[in-house]
Amino acid sequence: MRVPSWSIPLAQWLRNHQLLYARWVRIYEADTSAVSPQRPTVDVEIFEAKDEDIRRLAAMVSSSPEAWLGRQTRGSVCLIARSGTTYRGYLWITRGTHLVREVNHVVNVSRDPSGAYIHNVFVMPDSRRMGIFGALVAAAKQWAEARGLSRLYTTIARDNEASERAHRAAGFRTVAGSVTVLRVGSHEWKRVSRPKGTRVVDLLE
Repeated sequence: MRVPSWSIPLAQWLRNHQLLYARWVRIYEADTSAVSPQRPTVDVEIFEAKDEDIRRLAAMVSSSPEAWLGRQTRGSVCLIARSGTTYRGYLWITRGTHLVREVNHVVNVSRDPSGAYIHNVFVMPDSRRMGIFGALVAAAKQWAEARGLSRLYTTIARDNEASERAHRAAGFRTVAGSVTVLRVGSHEWKRVSRPKGTRVVDLLE
């Protein structure tokens, strides 16, 4: 369908005045057997964060330490990649629920007794293209398998092509659902899609 030429400047005006918000995310699944261990180009250790690590790292990325500690309280675990005293990146993994803020929707991985959910993955800007992302995902695989789990899930914004390429390369290729949100002024429309006729578990609340 062709988009009317007049609608583009209108949409931009609405965005500029914070009257238009549109986001689309996909939930991806990967069997842990499909996640290949990746060796980073620098020496790195990946470990489960303690409170002091979380406070220090949250401050480094301008996040709230209290909010991060709250994630821990709700059951999420933070895995940190570090070289000596240099923090390279981190990810969070959970067996419970996670609010995907971009679309204000809850993913509940506890519906899959064999699943864990990865969220809020971040690699420091000066540590990118070093294999840190792949090493973090491999560590998440080990974390899951150590607990008898065989599937990993994550959510990717549809317009984040770099993240989608990285996750696909790591083994995330099966779409387990999607959520689309359109908000104009005070009116909001949300569409939740679930694959039909597949074996994927419905994680969307």
